[in-house]
Amino acid sequence: MLEKAHSPFARPSLSVLSEIGRFAIPICIAQFASIGIFTADLWMMGQLSTFDLAAGSLAVRLYQPFYFMSLGLLSIISALVAQSLGADQPENARSVFRQGLILSAGLGLCFMIPVLAGETLMLALGQSKEIAARARDFLFWSALGLPASLVFLSMRFFTMGYGETRPQLNATFIGLGFNLCANLVLAHGLFGMPALGLGGIALATSLTYIVMCLYLGLMIKIKKPFAATRPFERWWAIDVPIMKKIIQIGWPNGFLVMSETGMFSVAAFIIGLFGAGPLAAAAVSNQIAAMVFMIPLSIAQACAVKVGRAAGADNPHQVNQYGNGGLFLGCLMGIILTSMIFIFAEKLGFLFINPADLLSTQTIALVVPMLFITALFQLGDSLQVIATANLRGLSDTKIPAFYGFICFWIVSLGSGVLMAFWLNWGPVAVWAGLGLGLTLNAIILLVRWWRHMHLVNSGHARLLNVSVNN
Repeated sequence: MLEKAHSPFARPSLSVLSEIGRFAIPICIAQFASIGIFTADLWMMGQLSTFDLAAGSLAVRLYQPFYFMSLGLLSIISALVAQSLGADQPENARSVFRQGLILSAGLGLCFMIPVLAGETLMLALGQSKEIAARARDFLFWSALGLPASLVFLSMRFFTMGYGETRPQLNATFIGLGFNLCANLVLAHGLFGMPALGLGGIALATSLTYIVMCLYLGLMIKIKKPFAATRPFERWWAIDVPIMKKIIQIGWPNGFLVMSETGMFSVAAFIIGLFGAGPLAAAAVSNQIAAMVFMIPLSIAQACAVKVGRAAGADNPHQVNQYGNGGLFLGCLMGIILTSMIFIFAEKLGFLFINPADLLSTQTIALVVPMLFITALFQLGDSLQVIATANLRGLSDTKIPAFYGFICFWIVSLGSGVLMAFWLNWGPVAVWAGLGLGLTLNAIILLVRWWRHMHLVNSGHARLLNVSVNN
């Protein structure tokens, strides 16, 4: 008989909940500041016109799968750094960071190519020539900033692996302030600059990531505890075993994140077939969903680090406590967020829509039911991202990626298309299908997490699927 403390369903202590919360709060603030950059971009698009909002949001949808696939792959850096520090191997943490820099720069250069070809891809996917043409400049300037945005991710996850949140928090606030100013100047042509419209918004964001990279890189170079490892010394030298390990563990998580974000992107393209109004409504609904998602995502990132460090130290009880503590907090946040979106749905919609615009009435009529659906899937979305992070802290990424693909691309999109076209329920039904897949994925991953911890506690499985120093 297992002791209660070692049960996979063990209740987390208040001290563990407090520890996760203290670590997650600054991450959450940084996440909100980071998504504030995308939110400011979307708001600026809406101020230009609802048509610009539709075209710009679709361009973002084309760009985001590459960004988020890289984010998912590179996020393993924080777990590997935490595992290395838990096993008292700081030199291994340094090697992970250096290989992460090389990998992120390479991915950014590779993914520039499809983003630069974005207008052609939009037309091939059945979007109107007018929307594709309006998005052309936005895609060009977004592509040029992609390498810097991915390098920043590597730096950010490295600092998180140490449990240090202030450097990335400061960098993100600096970036947000720069972006807000640059958006106004470049989009509207202030201070003698040409008015670049959507292209100016993308250029402002690309410059923002360069500024954030420079600041965070400087902090890593001169501040403790990072500076002691000489993190940038011979950063270009490839360490094949470490690079292989990052890719081996990280690519399934990258695939999983791309499956989820790609699901939303494909849904946007499907909704775009119904016209500019529904497309703008989906953009607004998605941005609000993304904003509130930062709360459970921050808890998830905190759990990946805490679980990873406890796993590196071979402490199953702490792994249990941190993992279940994160799930408890995620459940609590999911319930609160559901209530808030239900109450303020219409007011949230008008944050991004100009009431005087010709398409505003049609757009807000779709935004409200889409936000009601968004509210309903908050609990499932919160639990699935935290369960994924718990498993990532144990280097368990391949099977969760497979489950995510099935839930997101077959269940979510399949049911959405079926309801929208075969049952003729329209664009809102596409959005409803997304919630079904997210909820199913949460159930599957929760079962996997608790089953794995039961096998570990009973001596039938190893804590880490991949050892720290292999």
